Amino acid sequence: MPFSIRYLAIPLSLTILIGSGCSSEDAEQSAKQIEEETKNAAAVTGEKTKEAAEKIKQETPVIIQNMKDTYKKSEQEVKDSTLQKGDNAIVQTDAYLALTPEAYDELYKLIEVNDVDGVDKIVSENQVKEIKQDSEVEILERDIRRTKVKMKESSDEGYLPTSLLEPVK
Repeated sequence: MPFSIRYLAIPLSLTILIGSGCSSEDAEQSAKQIEEETKNAAAVTGEKTKEAAEKIKQETPVIIQNMKDTYKKSEQEVKDSTLQKGDNAIVQTDAYLALTPEAYDELYKLIEVNDVDGVDKIVSENQVKEIKQDSEVEILERDIRRTKVKMKESSDEGYLPTSLLEPVK
């Protein structure tokens, strides 16, 4: 029975007892009994509420610490597997190193539409350079799709697809 209804139960019970022909002594005894039961129920409810609040208070720091630990672990795993500025990496396949961001964008537009003549043209204009699989590079800047690198052998700087780079272990 909800807490607010309990207080209505006492007068209602008295009305029913008196109206049903019980003696005033019986009615008074019943009213006292109902009042006592209501107080006991309220005390038990209050006690259980306090217990639940205390349990939550005790468990919350543990939950928060678990979440912090998980967050730090995940952050470290991402950092360990993600190329960062200053890291060394290996190029996983033969590729073209675009010397400017604009050349990178143009190169990959040409590759998307299989324009071999267009790719040959920007190679001949020295906007891109061919590099070999297993070439080592240093990471200068990293974006989601492309990474600015410095070739270890030639010191050329340019842009490669991030997906072509594997961290040196």
